[in-house]
Amino acid sequence: MNANKTIFIDIEVDFVSKKVFDIGAVTENGREFHSKSLSAFSDFLRGNKYICGHNIFNHDLKYLEKEIIKSDVKYFIDTLYFSPLLFPKKPYHSLVKDDKLTTDELNNPLNDAKKACDLFNDEIAAFKTLEEQLQQIYYCLLKDQIEFKDFFHYIGYKNTEQNVSVLIRNFFDGIICENAPVEKMANKYSVELAYALSQINVIKYDSLTPPWVLKNYPKVENILNFLRSRNCQSCVYCKETLNETKALKRYFNYDNFRSYDGIPLQKSAVKAAVDGKSILVVFPTGGGKSITFQLPADGW
Repeated sequence: MNANKTIFIDIEVDFVSKKVFDIGAVTENGREFHSKSLSAFSDFLRGNKYICGHNIFNHDLKYLEKEIIKSDVKYFIDTLYFSPLLFPKKPYHSLVKDDKLTTDELNNPLNDAKKACDLFNDEIAAFKTLEEQLQQIYYCLLKDQIEFKDFFHYIGYKNTEQNVSVLIRNFFDGIICENAPVEKMANKYSVELAYALSQINVIKYDSLTPPWVLKNYPKVENILNFLRSRNCQSCVYCKETLNETKALKRYFNYDNFRSYDGIPLQKSAVKAAVDGKSILVVFPTGGGKSITFQLPADGW
């Protein structure tokens, strides 16, 4: 660890004048700062090597550039990017701003700086509880990405270079398509792949990818589709999980779909939905329309 070398920050900005009107900060050893003075904050920064906060890459750092340049700070950690990765069952946090659901009081930057400290410590603890293979996967995918690399530096995580696609296929064996283009996704969309895998790892739970992730990394949905919903028709996962009749038995305990005059309307509709096609289903009353949308939603 890097005790007493990290400062947790939060600022309030007048978006008309683009000027900082309030700053809150706290160090690892409990020193606090709450002022609008940039020069005083510059003094407070001295001696710290890490700046940590929530959504600082898109917000705080832009307005503190001059003060940071004068300081000893070399590393930057944004807790926003780690919440969906390390808490995929519940990716929201009371400190979240750009997707905050409710607010009862005006922002207090010192309180938010303290919350960022708590969240950061929770994230470190969460990373350490991950299975070793998953730690290795996240490290290999994210170690060179600006949003993530300084976190690994802070916790001193190092790992022998490994083939990340092999790690992914081994760890997620049986729950992703064996023929998905993992290598290409790891090379081109490593962050998006990491977020997609974090969701897949808790797929049996109620989980939600935060809207800001989908907005900033829209390829996450495409990657999830390649990993879980594109039926290659040859691997064990696709044969078992993406088989319409087996899914019907698994989720609804029916052995077969209904047919009308020898036409498998239900099965055809479900297969079209699973294949990602746009469909319009018109069945007679009692024809089983509900299953045609419930089954793809439950199974995939």
